Amino acid sequence: MDTTFSDLLKKQDVFFNSYQTRNIRFRISQLKKLKQSVENNEKLIYNALWSDLRKSEAEAYSSELGLFYNEISLHIRKLKKWSRDKKTFTPLICFPSSGRIQSIPFGRVLIIGAFNFPVQLCLIPLIGAISAGNTAILKPSEQSPETSSAIANIINSTFPDNYIHVIEGDVEVNKKLLKERWDLIFFTGSPRVGKIVMEAASKNLTPVVLELGGKNPALVDENCNLQIAAKRVTWGKFYNVGQSCVAVDYLLIHKNIEKEFLTEVEKNIKFFYTSDPQKSKNYMRIVNDSAVDRITSYLKSGSVYYGGKADENDKYISPTILTDVDPESPLMQDEIFGPVLPVISYSEFDEAISFINKKEKPLVAYLYSSDKKRQKQFLRQVSSGDACINDSVLHFVNHKLPFGGIGNSGMGAGYHGKFTFETFSHKRSVLKTTTLFDLPLRYPPYKKWALKVIRLLLR
Repeated sequence: MDTTFSDLLKKQDVFFNSYQTRNIRFRISQLKKLKQSVENNEKLIYNALWSDLRKSEAEAYSSELGLFYNEISLHIRKLKKWSRDKKTFTPLICFPSSGRIQSIPFGRVLIIGAFNFPVQLCLIPLIGAISAGNTAILKPSEQSPETSSAIANIINSTFPDNYIHVIEGDVEVNKKLLKERWDLIFFTGSPRVGKIVMEAASKNLTPVVLELGGKNPALVDENCNLQIAAKRVTWGKFYNVGQSCVAVDYLLIHKNIEKEFLTEVEKNIKFFYTSDPQKSKNYMRIVNDSAVDRITSYLKSGSVYYGGKADENDKYISPTILTDVDPESPLMQDEIFGPVLPVISYSEFDEAISFINKKEKPLVAYLYSSDKKRQKQFLRQVSSGDACINDSVLHFVNHKLPFGGIGNSGMGAGYHGKFTFETFSHKRSVLKTTTLFDLPLRYPPYKKWALKVIRLLLR
């Protein structure tokens, strides 16, 4: 056990047990403090994101800060309402009692962020931890070092370490943190690392929320708005240079429209990022050299229809479309997490659904179709964390919808909006019974008439 971590966590336990975080006004004041601190340091964040990922200010706001501000403003406005006890109907078998559900904090939580959206994937879970009344340790991804440093500077200068604190470091730091006992662990990352987190958590029976990824299909039906579908698939694939857990991972396209559709995708790539994306301010970079090597190795798994260029010194891989893809290749087994779009054609809709269902359950499944019967069939037959019809990625920013995976793509409660508060809260059942009188029905020795009444009440 790392003595530094141990001392810090003991301080957080003492603070949590002072009951200050149970106070709703305290929580709201801390949310306001966090929001103000981020606002005061926007320039620092923009510079860090540019340095780590070459993320433009526009993309940094739309994919990071804008989502953070939207989330935290909602929590500040709604927290009093969300945190109220919920009265419940009490069945006759519990007479004369009343019931309610309380939202109580877990206690000490660990939040491990990811490199691809290094600001919002740390700070949005933190909003939930604060709203629900927990203390928190944040561990940003070491693969986005400048952003990690910026988050540490902002958070550690805003909050005392016995309440909220950022710990930076490499994989070894993660291992040490996972050896500690937590009341909840919130992890965003790959299924491979998610299994390690879950194994570590199991030793202390710690609940986990795993926000993972997967091979998200985009199934394009013959009966669709082809131009709009192509534009949205292009955006959903190459946004954040494909380094997104909700990115389109592969395309299933009806053979009758494949040629026309890919022509439209190519047009959109050139429109979004010009004919030379490497010079575009709107086209990001791959996070590190090893990721560049991994992604470029996938180019051997098919025929390059468009793109296929790489500059390792610039961590650049062009938007790439691959056809004639081998379904058994590594490209179709692993989550790509980069700007390579494999294309597989199909003849029958049922065939395409069967192809999806033979793989691990994706984080999100996309369908482009104007046929309502096929929309219903898709939602009924394809199992995924989330689903999106005739759009890409946009469900992620809707705070009225919970976001989360299933199976290999994640586990635990979804989050965003009110669901973030609920994810970081334990729902405690409370039953309150009067002592003014006491029904003899439940006590032995049991009479025949009492059994008849119990049978009636428990039907």
